[in-house]
Amino acid sequence: MTETAIAHSVMGGVPLLLFLLLAVIFLRKPGPHPASYKLSEQWTHEPILWAATDEVIGDAHGHGSHEFTVGGGASGKW
Repeated sequence: MTETAIAHSVMGGVPLLLFLLLAVIFLRKPGPHPASYKLSEQWTHEPILWAATDEVIGDAHGHGSHEFTVGGGASGKW
């Protein structure tokens, strides 16, 4: 083999082998997961609140107003 053939086989073969190894590791068996809820079963969990807040924010079209009235957003102020 020439040096070029060796270089090409290393440059193509090593990433391909690494990809195949990772594919075998991650795709061979799915991990455990909790049982799915069915509508025919009784709901045993506490009620889930889907709203961010119950606060009344007033008029949403206040031009020029920069006052935040709901939570803190991404700032972490809840």
